[in-house]
Amino acid sequence: KAFDSVQHHLIFQVLRQKGVDSHVIDIIAEMYNNSATRLDIVGTCSEKVKILTGVKQGDPMSPLLFNLSMDPLLCRLEEGKEGFKYKNSSVSSLAFADDLVLLSDSWEGMQKNIQVVEEFCHLTGLKVQAAK
Repeated sequence: KAFDSVQHHLIFQVLRQKGVDSHVIDIIAEMYNNSATRLDIVGTCSEKVKILTGVKQGDPMSPLLFNLSMDPLLCRLEEGKEGFKYKNSSVSSLAFADDLVLLSDSWEGMQKNIQVVEEFCHLTGLKVQAAK
């Protein structure tokens, strides 16, 4: 569900924050702002339905755009310093594609990490499956 729920404006915002050239952002925005699909319902084709969220399935750029949109969350988790501590290092999360594992060496730290994720999801509209 995460790939489908990422807000397009969040992608563009993160691209700007990362210093991506405005021309590149404009090209990506054009690809997403004009996205639409039609539904085939028992052989009848619907009117165009505008796609307002999510990265495009099968597009080679989609994993990168999704990962960039998750970067603010991962940075916030690391800033919280509530991760699993080993020697001089701390790791608060492990992420791959749309999977995220939170780590902490205390229940309180884990609760804080979960709160960070919940706040990020509330602010961005990202949908997660906590049980997964």
